Amino acid sequence: MAICSTLSINAQNTTFNCYLPDQGGSIREHNVDFISLDLDVKFAPEDGLVSGIARYAFTALEPTVDSVFLDGPGIRVQEISLDNNATKFKMDSAGITVYFNPPLIREAVHNMAIIYDANPKKGIYFNGWNVASTDNPNDPTIIRKQIWTQGQGVDNRFWIPSYDGVNDKLLTMMHITFDSTYTVVSNGNLKNVSANADGTKTWRYAMPHPHALYLVMLAIGKYDVMEFTSKNGITTRQYYYPGTKEYAENTYRYTAELMDWMQQATGLKYPWSTYANVPVQEFLYGAMENTTATIFSDFFYQRPASNPDKQYIEINAHELTHQWFGDYVTAWSGSSHWLQESFATYFSKHFAQHINGDDYYDWKRREEMLTALDADSRDNIPIAHSEAGSQRVYQKGSFVIDMLRYVVGDQAFNVAIQEFLERYPYANVSTQDFQMQFMRSLGMNMDWFFDEWLYRAGFPVYTVKYDTTENATVVHVSQTQQTNETVHLFNMPIHIQIHYMDGSFDDQLVVIKNAAQDITIQNPEHKQVLFVLFDPNHMVLSKVVFDKSFNELTYQAFNAPNMIDRYEAISAMTETPIEVKRVTLLALLKKEKFNNIRIEIIRQLSSDNDKATVAALKNAIYDTDPLVRRSVVVNWNKDNEKLRKDIETLLKDDNYVNIELALRKLCDYYPKQTSEYLQKTAGQFGATNNIRVAWLELQNKDNNNGTMSELIKFTSPQYEFRTRVAAFNAISNRNYCDPELVANLFNALVSTNHRLSSPARNLLMAYKSNPEYAAMIKAYYNSRLWTEWEDTRIGKVKE
Repeated sequence: MAICSTLSINAQNTTFNCYLPDQGGSIREHNVDFISLDLDVKFAPEDGLVSGIARYAFTALEPTVDSVFLDGPGIRVQEISLDNNATKFKMDSAGITVYFNPPLIREAVHNMAIIYDANPKKGIYFNGWNVASTDNPNDPTIIRKQIWTQGQGVDNRFWIPSYDGVNDKLLTMMHITFDSTYTVVSNGNLKNVSANADGTKTWRYAMPHPHALYLVMLAIGKYDVMEFTSKNGITTRQYYYPGTKEYAENTYRYTAELMDWMQQATGLKYPWSTYANVPVQEFLYGAMENTTATIFSDFFYQRPASNPDKQYIEINAHELTHQWFGDYVTAWSGSSHWLQESFATYFSKHFAQHINGDDYYDWKRREEMLTALDADSRDNIPIAHSEAGSQRVYQKGSFVIDMLRYVVGDQAFNVAIQEFLERYPYANVSTQDFQMQFMRSLGMNMDWFFDEWLYRAGFPVYTVKYDTTENATVVHVSQTQQTNETVHLFNMPIHIQIHYMDGSFDDQLVVIKNAAQDITIQNPEHKQVLFVLFDPNHMVLSKVVFDKSFNELTYQAFNAPNMIDRYEAISAMTETPIEVKRVTLLALLKKEKFNNIRIEIIRQLSSDNDKATVAALKNAIYDTDPLVRRSVVVNWNKDNEKLRKDIETLLKDDNYVNIELALRKLCDYYPKQTSEYLQKTAGQFGATNNIRVAWLELQNKDNNNGTMSELIKFTSPQYEFRTRVAAFNAISNRNYCDPELVANLFNALVSTNHRLSSPARNLLMAYKSNPEYAAMIKAYYNSRLWTEWEDTRIGKVKE
C-alpha cells in the first residue's frame, strides 16, 4: 500500500510518510468465498450520493451457512435477493447481516444482489462539486470537479457493501453511469461505453483475474490521455488535465521504460492486461496502487521547473511494483504487509539506480538506513508485525531486502523472487511463504536471517578500533547494542578493507557474530596503512562507532571507492576547525560530482569568509544542479555580503523552490530592497503557487487589504489544498484574520483531507487566543447548521 505523501521542500529524494491500514496481525475469518462482484453504480456528486446494485457470485465455505455479514457502515440497503428471491437482512452501524433460509451448502454457487445507496465520508470522495469556479485548464491549482476512490485499508466498505478483507480475492466488473462529458477510469479492461438518453454514458470495465476488494477503484474527471506501448506489448494509459501536456510529458517521461524494466527485474511478465496512471486533487496520500490503475496526488503532476522536488518517477515505480507485490500476490494480513511495501520501495530504489546511477542508489539506501535506525531507537517492534509502522514496512524492509540480496548473491536472489511470484499467482502470501521459497528454489535455509531481521527488532551497533603491527592490521569489533528478548547479537557477513599508501587495499569478508571479535589481516609487504573501512558502502543496517583522525578522514574522503564512505568521512569533519579543513574541503568540492557530497561541503564552508571559499560558493550558485544551488541559499549567512549579488540571480532560477527561498532570504536580510526583489519576481506563481504566496506575504507587511484579499482568495475552496495551506501559513505569519478567512478555514476544517483540515484546525485554535478573532470564529460557527459529521470534525474549535 503506497498511499504516501512527500514533504520538505529541501528534500532531493522521495521520502515516504505513509498511512498503514488497520489490517491486524491475524487473518480475518469469513464463512463464504466471494467469486465475483458485478457493480452497477451512479452518483449525484453535489449531494455526495452513491446509488448502486452489487451482484455477487459466491460459495459457502462451511458445511452449512445460514447467514453472512457484509461490511457496510452507513450504507442504506433497500433490497437483497438470493438467487432471484428476496431474502431477509438486518442493518447495523457496521454493516449488513444477510440470512439464508434454508442454509447454504458448501461449494454450491449462489448469486446475491444488493440494491443500496449511501452518502459516504470515506472510501469515495466528491471533489469540487459545490465550488463555483473549477476546471481552469490554465491553472492546475484551481479545484476540479472529480470523483475518486481510496479503498485501502478497509474503506471501500463505505460505498460498496462487501466482505472488505484482504484474504478473499474476486473478479470485479464495474458499470459506471455518469455525465458523458467526463472520463471514467476503473480497474481492468474497458469493454464498452454506451450512450444513454439522458445525456449520460455507461462505462463497463472488467478484470481478467481476481484481486482484493480494497484495490477496486474509480476516477472520474476531465482528462486527456497519452498512451505508451512498452516492449512487452503492454499499452499504458497516462491521464492528464486538458491543456497541460507539458506537465504530462514531464511527469510520465519514464513510464514505458519502467514497465519493461520491472518485468526484467521481477522475472515475471506484467500480470495484468492494462495499466493506467490518473492524477487527482485533494488525494489523502501520495498515491495508491489500485489493480491496473494507480491514482496519485497531482502534487506530483508538475512542470520541469518543479524537478527534482516533486517528481513522480520513484512513486511511479513504487506503484507499478505493487502490480506484482500487493495486487498479484497479496499479504494475508498486516504482519506480512511488509512484503508489499518493502518490495515496492526496494524496486523503486533500484529503478532510480537505473535512471540516476549507483551513487544516487547508495544515497537512497543511506536515507533508508537512517529512517530505520530512528524507528528502532524508539521501540522494539519487528518488521513482520502488524504494528511495525511505516518506517519499518517501507524503508527498513527495503534495506533488509537489499541485505538479503547481499547475503545470498544477485543470481540466487533473482531466482527466488521469480519463483516466489510464479508459485502464488493471484494468491495471498505470508512472510513464511517467502522465507520457505529460498529453501524450495535454492536449498538455502535462511531462518537465521529472517529471525534477526524480520521477526526480531533492532540493529547492531558496532564499535570498531584497529592496531597496526609490522606484518598485520588487527581490527577490534564489538557489538554494543543493548540486548533483550527481541534484540539479540547479530550474525552478519561484513567486509573489512585496509587501504594503503600505494593505492592498494586488502578486503576480507568476516562473519561478525560475537559480542567482541578480533580480526587479523596480514600485511606481509609492510605497506603503510592510510585508513580502514568497516563494512564499506554500508551494506549492513547498523550504527558504526569508529573514531578516526583528521588525516584518516582526509585520505578516506579522497580515496574511498564508494560515495557513501567518502561522504561519511567528510561529514565527520563537521567539528574540525575551518582553518584545518578549508583546503581539503575546497579540493573535494572541485573533485566530487555527486550533489549530496557537494551539498555537505557547502554546508561546512558556508560560514567561512575566506576569499577562496567565497569564490567556490559563488561558483556553486551557478551549478547545473538546482539542489547544489539551493544549498548555498539555505546555508547563506548574512555576514557573507559578497554572495548577495550572486544570490539575487536565483530570483530568475529555473527551479520554483529556489526562487522562493532566494526571495524570502533576500527580503529578510535586506528589507530596504524588498520592493526591488518583489518587482523582479512579480508575475511568478510557481508550483502550487508557492512563489506567489511568498510574494504576497512579503509585500503585505502592514496587512494591506488589497494584498490580503489575494492571499485570502488562495485560502478558498477554489484552490487545491497545498495552495490553501501555504496561504494559511502566510496569513498566520501576519497575524491577520477576517470573516472571509474564518469561513474558508471552517470549509477546510470539515474537509475529508487531513492534510488540509489539520492546518486549518491548528490556525483556528491559535486564533481563539485573540478575543477579536475568537468572536469571529464563534459568530461563523453559530451562523450555520452543521451536520453531525461536520460538528464532530469541528470539535474543540466551537468551544
